[in-house]
Amino acid sequence: MALPQDIHFKKRYPTLEQNEVLNATASAVLVNALAGTGKTTTLAIKAADLIRTKGASRILMLAYSEAGLTAMAQRLENLVPAIPRQVQIMTVEQLCATVLKDQGDALVRVTEPLQKNLLIRQAHTALTQDPQRQDMPPDVADFLSRDLDVQAFLDFEAQAKQRLLLRDLESSDLGALAYCHEHELDYGLYQLFVRYERLRSGLNNEPLFYAPGDCTYEVARQLCALDFSEPFTPLQGRFDAVLFDELQDLDEAAMLVLRTLVQGGNGIFVGVGDFNQHILPGAFSVFGNSLARIRQELPADTQVVSLHTTYRFGNAICQGLNPLFGVAFAAHYPTKPAWFEQRSYSDDEDCARQLLAIHETVRQEQPHAPGPHAPASLHVVLRSPEDSVLLEWMFAHEGVHYACKGMKRFYQRREIALVLAIMWAMQGCGDTVRLTQGIVSSAIEGLLRYVRRGSLPDHDVLANGAFDMQALQGDSPVELDTRAVAVGLIDQRPLLRRFLAHASFDPTAPVASPICEQLLALPAQVCADAGQLCGHPLIHQFFAHAPISPDERRDSLDSLRALARICTGLSVDEFLGRVTLMVSTSIQQHQHNEAPSLTLLTVERCKGHEYDHVAVPFVERGRFPRSAARHDAYRERNMLYVAMTRASKRLWLLESGARPVSPGPV
Repeated sequence: MALPQDIHFKKRYPTLEQNEVLNATASAVLVNALAGTGKTTTLAIKAADLIRTKGASRILMLAYSEAGLTAMAQRLENLVPAIPRQVQIMTVEQLCATVLKDQGDALVRVTEPLQKNLLIRQAHTALTQDPQRQDMPPDVADFLSRDLDVQAFLDFEAQAKQRLLLRDLESSDLGALAYCHEHELDYGLYQLFVRYERLRSGLNNEPLFYAPGDCTYEVARQLCALDFSEPFTPLQGRFDAVLFDELQDLDEAAMLVLRTLVQGGNGIFVGVGDFNQHILPGAFSVFGNSLARIRQELPADTQVVSLHTTYRFGNAICQGLNPLFGVAFAAHYPTKPAWFEQRSYSDDEDCARQLLAIHETVRQEQPHAPGPHAPASLHVVLRSPEDSVLLEWMFAHEGVHYACKGMKRFYQRREIALVLAIMWAMQGCGDTVRLTQGIVSSAIEGLLRYVRRGSLPDHDVLANGAFDMQALQGDSPVELDTRAVAVGLIDQRPLLRRFLAHASFDPTAPVASPICEQLLALPAQVCADAGQLCGHPLIHQFFAHAPISPDERRDSLDSLRALARICTGLSVDEFLGRVTLMVSTSIQQHQHNEAPSLTLLTVERCKGHEYDHVAVPFVERGRFPRSAARHDAYRERNMLYVAMTRASKRLWLLESGARPVSPGPV
């Protein structure tokens, strides 16, 4: 293949495997690629070649995520001075939004989580007032007898739309109740989903607003309404080529859109994916058979190519990964420096101390080239945000300048910030400690999530099958801007005490959280040990009664146990004083533009990125990967794969000596 003359690979050239993709003559090419094998670069080279040698004037480059878009744009800019006008780079959701806009739909967006939460509560209210409720199965009565779990509904709604639940239910021979029982779905959540979607539709069944994911769902819904051979004009003959990255994240709705594109006269199709990197719960590749599933939706002459040769890391890391995951990485540069070290730890403190030692090793590494360089940085990838609490505490006390990505610092997470605010507002706390605006804002956000009930909607509006948008727009400022409200609560202990109990500035508002009121009335002696206060029965009772999902409740309590661990033996004053020092130090480092030498990040945040030095701690059976049912176990395995394949130079695996994961495939 003759590559374009103006393409510069910057010491990176296509491998034989990549050239097989670039030279393919089939109308569709499906690429199964391992991490770091240049799959996104392959798509970028293909796009540049189609423009230069084939005269393509309309190329669509699709990705599932915003991070995927950024990666594609960067790879393309590495090949050409600027992204050519012939290329459109967008997510499936953005593509579907353009389709709806071209159809003349008004794309009213709902992007604020609190706004959507209030709309969900309105749908729940409408369901409770349904005059036919008495005729519904006991499952609905049982569902409505419990507090509304907004997060459980959000999870159900997302997967119902991604997997086209209503289409499958309609095509089955079962009724809704039997279908939900057979597929182990909550029938109450199903009824709430139906009511929510009914209220979201206008007189002509058109959506009144779109939350994230709704554009893809609406286009997929239109496609489901077509006869099998009927063309869908908005996606017919629009492009000369469709190049798709992140195939591993496809769900049923996005797959239907992609199939329509491929079958709609849009030129050649090249799709790439690393099916070891599926970590999204809504995608069907969690079962490990998505390559075959996608293959079924593509033309009969589709060519399947595999990429095993990685640019990212050398032989040492390849040899560490291959037996652990049962894959076949091969290093493109056999002589590329690479280091893989597997360590054993006895407990969490030992693991944290080893991370400090690894950080010191990385920090002392000097760049070989002369001139100013940013200090070498260690990236620590965590399966669970609560694992960062101990690490942040120890890193801060050792003077390590760390950053967090994909998660807030532990003292700004809503469940912890709320407990910190309660500590500060208690009558046993001294006057020398000052909470920051960020902590108070997160505390308010947590309070609203755990106890707040939104403005009551107009029942007549709900009865007429519509959302009461006036109630949404007229809600209190607290619902809209917690940071602004936090400014008025800083250093105002009596006002904060009242707000924590009533969740309102209204002097006539009733108590919203009796448990918070009881906590604030505890005697001053309970502030002698902050760790014991974190484990107080009232704290646990508060989260046990909160309208949140079991998973969120578990994560919140895990975070509080981690918090109790670092502050046991410290008085509330002493503990909050140390937290305040951590915050002020962080603010000063930010103001001085100091580059962090260590970054804590989640698996979800690190996906699609690579770093020189990576450490993966707390690897043990049941923790990382977590214990999971069979259909989720594959995703847990992929979480570890994603974390470990981010390293380009050095990789450390810190594994429990008591509950090791290796040897052998995960």
